[in-house]
Amino acid sequence: MADQATTPVSAGAPTPMPATDAVVNPKLLIPKKDGPLAEVGRLVAEAWGKETWFALRWKTQADFVKVVTDFTAGLTEKRSAATARTPQSQRLQELDDQFDEGLRILKKYVNEDSGYDKARTDARLPGFGLLANKNGGFILSRDRDQRLVALRELLLPSVAAAPFAGRDYGTAYWQTRFDEYKTLLGKTDGLAGKVSRSVSQKDTAKQELRKTLQAVIYALKANFPDTFEAELRSWGFRKESY
Repeated sequence: MADQATTPVSAGAPTPMPATDAVVNPKLLIPKKDGPLAEVGRLVAEAWGKETWFALRWKTQADFVKVVTDFTAGLTEKRSAATARTPQSQRLQELDDQFDEGLRILKKYVNEDSGYDKARTDARLPGFGLLANKNGGFILSRDRDQRLVALRELLLPSVAAAPFAGRDYGTAYWQTRFDEYKTLLGKTDGLAGKVSRSVSQKDTAKQELRKTLQAVIYALKANFPDTFEAELRSWGFRKESY
């Protein structure tokens, strides 16, 4: 009896993968952006709370809820602090511009009081807290903390003692803007610290959130090898990619 002909299998041909062994890629199921990630975390936490059989040995459902809460709170606080910071920073820039404009007039006052003698004027300007500019002329420090000190320690006392103290760009002009500048600078620094703390809190929770979501995906795949795609959708993983 003749042997039946067989078709040889090419050594290089890939072996077809059964549908039930489809690869699950958590990177395509877990959102990268913070907003969608928080929403998926919330949905998974809710689903986990209803499926009492589901367990991870290293993370309870209650612990996961706290991770989601911390992440969402950090995200909200960061947005609120950043939003509050924007108008404060804008006003500081406006005051910086007003200081620069005021200096233009102030230097004219000093020059006039010095008998229009450039050498005498240049010699007096550092006493008003001004620094020699490498491009010529005199300016206030660009660093806001140093600018604040120069205004408080040198410019304000020098203007108050000058014969032009009562003029338009004298004491009242500088004192009013200095007071607002000091207040705003303190608030902006505080908001910057608040944003930094919020980012740190959010990033720590985000790392733990993503790690747990990845474990949930693999656990659902292991428990439902034939229907895991439907399970993933019911748990809140509703998109194939983000």
